[in-house]
Amino acid sequence: MIRRFLNKVESIYKYKYFANNEKGAYNFLLDKIYKSTDINFIENCLQLDYFREILIPQEFKIPQNKNILVLAPHQDDEIIGCGGTILKLLKNNNKLTIGFLTNGAELSNPLDSIKIRHKEAKKVCNDLGCKMLELGLDNISMNVTDNHLKVLVEWIKKDWDYIFTIWPLDQPPKHRLCSYIIGKICSELEFDKRILFYAVHTDLLPNFYVDITDEINTKQDLLKNYTSQLMHQRYDHMSKGLDAWRSRFLQNSNKERYIETFTYVSSKSFKDFNAIYEKTPLNNLFKGNRVCIRSFKKLIKQNIIMN
Repeated sequence: MIRRFLNKVESIYKYKYFANNEKGAYNFLLDKIYKSTDINFIENCLQLDYFREILIPQEFKIPQNKNILVLAPHQDDEIIGCGGTILKLLKNNNKLTIGFLTNGAELSNPLDSIKIRHKEAKKVCNDLGCKMLELGLDNISMNVTDNHLKVLVEWIKKDWDYIFTIWPLDQPPKHRLCSYIIGKICSELEFDKRILFYAVHTDLLPNFYVDITDEINTKQDLLKNYTSQLMHQRYDHMSKGLDAWRSRFLQNSNKERYIETFTYVSSKSFKDFNAIYEKTPLNNLFKGNRVCIRSFKKLIKQNIIMN
């Protein structure tokens, strides 16, 4: 009986500590599920509204005059995941570069789809006034060459103050593969700045948020530039709904509000997520996607070329 009481007191202490600590979400994740190799359990567990009662995301203070890199698996992920935050960062005189990892090729029409998605992304970056980088990873084969890794090393090793990149547990297999590549390089480089994970398809466990209520309409306009993707799925509609649902982390209000949420960690912590990947059965990790499984097996053995 006494042991149960002490365990309860310990649990309450941990919850209170995590709720008021900027590393709370990340530490809570590792404390509870790091030893598990069931990636599906982890993914589903994090969607529970249970965490709203325990973890209280803090408002991310928008910096000024910083160099910021936003990495996106595909052309439109950057706007879906953190488009409102990008707008706020630009208003605060930050210099942003957006780097796309894949070429966006679609199996039904590879050459034309690459051109279309390049044109759409270029329009978005021009409208924002951001520099655009393209790694050119084939979106069909997802074959990661030594040259891809070398180029990505050159991107990441520059003097960035922040890197925004895809949440490691975002559901699409290609997003997970891209996250692993970025994490592998950040670890090798010992990137000493902090990283903010954003989510596109699978919501994350947030420790920071940005209120984008004033930016939501502009974010929607930016997303409408990705016409080729909206033909298949109304990502603008779903993104707006998700940003509205995320406002549940704020204090109750009868006003319409929209926020983007982030998991904010040190770059060294990327190793923990990559370790989860490496311990997980690949069929579960990549949802049976043979292309990503094949690429991942090769990637684990590849050496990062450091200049």
